[in-house]
Amino acid sequence: MIFADLHVHVGQSLDGKAVKITASKTLTLPNIVEVARDIKGLSLVGVVDAHSTGVQQDFKTLIASGVLRPSSAGGYLAHGLTLIPGHEIELQVGKGNAHFVAYFPSIEQMTQYVRTLSPTTKNWQLSTQKGYIPIDQWLEAVEKAEGIWFPAHAFTPHRGIYGNCCRRMSDVLSVLPNALEIGLSADRAMAASISELDPMVLFSNSDAHSLPNIAREYNTLEQVDPSYGGLIDLIRGTNRRAVRNYGLPPRVGKYHRTYCLSCEKVVKTPAPQLVCPDCGSQHVVMGVLDRLVSIADRPMGKHDEASYVHQVPLRQLPGVGPKMYERLLKAFGTEMAVLHHIDADELKSVAGEAIARLIMKARQGELTVEAGGGGIFGRVVDILCPREE
Repeated sequence: MIFADLHVHVGQSLDGKAVKITASKTLTLPNIVEVARDIKGLSLVGVVDAHSTGVQQDFKTLIASGVLRPSSAGGYLAHGLTLIPGHEIELQVGKGNAHFVAYFPSIEQMTQYVRTLSPTTKNWQLSTQKGYIPIDQWLEAVEKAEGIWFPAHAFTPHRGIYGNCCRRMSDVLSVLPNALEIGLSADRAMAASISELDPMVLFSNSDAHSLPNIAREYNTLEQVDPSYGGLIDLIRGTNRRAVRNYGLPPRVGKYHRTYCLSCEKVVKTPAPQLVCPDCGSQHVVMGVLDRLVSIADRPMGKHDEASYVHQVPLRQLPGVGPKMYERLLKAFGTEMAVLHHIDADELKSVAGEAIARLIMKARQGELTVEAGGGGIFGRVVDILCPREE
């Protein structure tokens, strides 16, 4: 089984220059390799700032030093981890702007892609810059460089294609993608309300802006080669069941429900709420759930644990502070081991009964959470206690 997070940013290149302005300076390419592989336990990572001039040089430096080596199937191997170079870009779609991600088999193809687009973007060092290019021309540039692409965090009000641009992608795109990134405030059951997504592979990724947030959402891929070629085969194939998503419960997402900027609070009445039900203000940040209910062409599906597991990262569980986190990693190796493989008795012997119970509830998607909205994350409200009532 492959553990994959396909949306990880770089905060700073090794020359000291900023890449993702809003990301941590410790989020460097060497640190991503170490944390993703040795702490998180991932097998496949998409680095979505590999377009950056500084990050491209970082790839070359790590290749020259032997930390990375090219894979014959595409991507770069790092002793159990494969990095895939990618680019997140902002493009105008319809009357709004949306974020898209593209991935390439090598830095050479990424360089070819950047060369084609160089007149359309102002600063290639920085992350997620706006590309002043029609989307059809962008798609041609991706294809020419042997890349694959799909919309990022598709339902969020901040540059999500459904959240910000359209009711249907078929209204604004001449070619529909083969895949889509769900985003932190939604899950498969919510995505099922849009019928045009039925043929697409759905991913949940972290969109990490710091090292601890790598793999806060991720995917397991079965019978998929951990390489760029394997990713292409998955996305262009027909076996959508090969992907299982592990994501935050949508209520934890910071854009899950509508948020009134006048009242400064998350709306709690049933969706859709497109204005504040308390003060009547239209000055709101639209919630993902509210937006989806308003544009759905069929009812939302039932939650299916076989394809999407609601899971909260270890560090977000009550009682799992830095010391407990280190104790768990020392005993069991990686977060993936703790979240997937270690049985309850072993967890109890290291973390105690109460925390072991919370970890098992997180594994089974049974935690109670308070909804987020307007850029404020929800939170786990389960009480840390020695016994369940």
